[in-house]
Amino acid sequence: MSYCLNPDCQKPQNPAVTKFCLNCGSKLLLGERYRAIKPIGQGGFGRTFLAIDEYKPSQPRCVIKQFFPQTQGTSNAEKAAELFTREAQRLDELGKHPQIPELLAHFQQEGRQYLVQEFIDGQNLSQELASKGVFNEFQILQLLKDLLPVLQFVHSKQVIHRDIKPENIIRRSADGKIVLVDFGASKFASQTSLEKLGTVIGSVGFAAPEQITGKALAASDLYSLGVTCIYLMTNKSPLDLFDAERNIWGWRYYLQEPVSESFAHILDKLLQPALEQRYQSAAEVLQDLTALSSENSAYSYSATAEKIPYQSASNSKNATKNLSFIAKILGGTPQVLTGKIMQSLGNYEKALDLYDRAIQINPRNYDAWYKKGCLYWELQRYEKAIICYEKTLEIKPDHYEAWRSLGTLLYSLQRYEEAVFSYDKALQIYPHQPTLWLWRSMALKLLGKSAEAQISFAKAKEILPANSAEKAAILLEAWENLIKL
Repeated sequence: MSYCLNPDCQKPQNPAVTKFCLNCGSKLLLGERYRAIKPIGQGGFGRTFLAIDEYKPSQPRCVIKQFFPQTQGTSNAEKAAELFTREAQRLDELGKHPQIPELLAHFQQEGRQYLVQEFIDGQNLSQELASKGVFNEFQILQLLKDLLPVLQFVHSKQVIHRDIKPENIIRRSADGKIVLVDFGASKFASQTSLEKLGTVIGSVGFAAPEQITGKALAASDLYSLGVTCIYLMTNKSPLDLFDAERNIWGWRYYLQEPVSESFAHILDKLLQPALEQRYQSAAEVLQDLTALSSENSAYSYSATAEKIPYQSASNSKNATKNLSFIAKILGGTPQVLTGKIMQSLGNYEKALDLYDRAIQINPRNYDAWYKKGCLYWELQRYEKAIICYEKTLEIKPDHYEAWRSLGTLLYSLQRYEEAVFSYDKALQIYPHQPTLWLWRSMALKLLGKSAEAQISFAKAKEILPANSAEKAAILLEAWENLIKL
């Protein structure tokens, strides 16, 4: 079949070998070479068609993009035309990378702009999510390791993509590699363009906050990549995952599988609304991912995958599981993961031994130090728990859970000044935590600092959810935790 590219044609479908449209008489071969077969998409700037290259004996498939803006007004049309031309320029510069579509042609025909690019056979990540379900930590790690070098290359050419989202990331069927597409929104990251306001570009929910003002940097693409990751892990719209009132992401609440804290920290840094708190380059993210991988590989204390028997939840039988594999999927280490299982089964000494083995292999394994501290607290060995929490924070000063746990433990020991200090540290990391503000208020009250306690209590009230049921649940949690101490 041959498809007429004339937007006004009422009957665009034609026989495969026809040179001119039987309905409107328009040329069916673009540039005397490329024949559109069927439409595959339409956006704000134009239409996209699957096509074949008739110059080559194999007649390989390609993609035709036709400039056909939906904007109103002369200035908008001119801006759209500029963006379309820019996409051709970007593809010409970037398309030599094996994970970016190659530009095959860019020209005008019958008064309209066209570009022809390499066809990428595969599913985009939105389609993959729909067909295979949510991604787990291991899959997202692989995605980041595959896509970040592509972004690093793009940014090294002083280009910002500005529209990173699942629909613009395709997994190529031939080799499973990730391919970044649709550079229509991209711009040069010259110093002047970074400092002045430009066109607002990006997809709702995925675009970085600074893009609202037309500003775009490498960190803007990294933010969009972070949003893409949590969308793929939750299958929830970014608008549902972001609490606009508190200016925080709540993606953890929607996870179907747990993730390691180290990995969550990387995602949180990608997602920082404040530009200066976010990763500034793809290289920085890759460096942290490499450290994470090295950390995980250091945990394997056997050349072969260790198999440790553990009791099933139903206590009906013992099963042998490959903990190294589970740890790789869920995050953490075989020792820490097995330690958590032993702890849940009440085998505390075995759990402590496993945490110690993890620390012996890697003394900077803050996850093992933290869980060991929690176990010591459960065993009422309070001073040892404090030492473990402090060691966790020495290695990882922004470990929110460690500051939070340390503060609550110190409160239970009536060391209120130190508890307030720990709560303050935790709130510097995640300030929108009403429960923590309530605990802080109680500690200040017990110190005789009523005025400060009232301010802390007012802060807790200010950020409590509007929903009465959620508010009651948070207040109940805070009260139950305090009376247990």
